[in-house]
Order: sequence, then structure tokens, then C-alpha cells
Amino acid sequence: MIRLLNWINRKWNHSVFWFHDVATRTNINFMIKFSIWAHDKLTWELSDRLQLISGIPVSEHRLMRELDLANHQIEYWLGYATDLQNSLVDMIPDAEEESEEEELELLVGSKL
Repeated sequence: MIRLLNWINRKWNHSVFWFHDVATRTNINFMIKFSIWAHDKLTWELSDRLQLISGIPVSEHRLMRELDLANHQIEYWLGYATDLQNSLVDMIPDAEEESEEEELELLVGSKL
């Protein structure tokens, strides 16, 4: 029943839009004004719970898009945090490098 209601809604609005398109192409002043009035007053919008997108209610479709967006943001920030953590770890010198530098300083200091 909801699919039939959506089909009727789509066809009705399509006919109103088609009339507006034809009226603007003819460039007849009173038809253009009437088509604008018809476009504003005669388009029919269903409530969100009755609207379907590919057989899925609009509210469920919105939730799915929000979930997709949240997953995308999670992946982005996880990658960003990983990059920052890797660059921070790269900035910390290794213990072996520090000991080699200290040995070189001791050798150079003892020769002087």
C-alpha cells in the first residue's frame, strides 16, 4: 500500500513539474504565473514515515547514511591518530643510538 501511495505521489508531482516546465517554455505570462502557483500549492509531500527510497523508509535510509558517515569518520580519525603516533615514535631516539653517542663522547673526552 505504501509503495502505491509513493507511486501516486511521484506521478502527481511529476505532472505538476511537467506542467510548470511546459508553461515556462511557452513563455506565456499567465501560464507561467499559474504554473508557479500550481508548483507551490499543488505539489504533494508525504510524511517521512510514508516516503520510500528504493523500498526503504526515509527514516531508516537517513539512519543508514548517518551510520556510514560515522564509520567513515572513525576510519579517518583512526588513520590520523595512527600517523601521529607513528611520527611521535619516530621522534623518540632508540636506546642503542643514545648509548653509541655516549660512548663516542666518552672516547672523544678521554683523548683530550
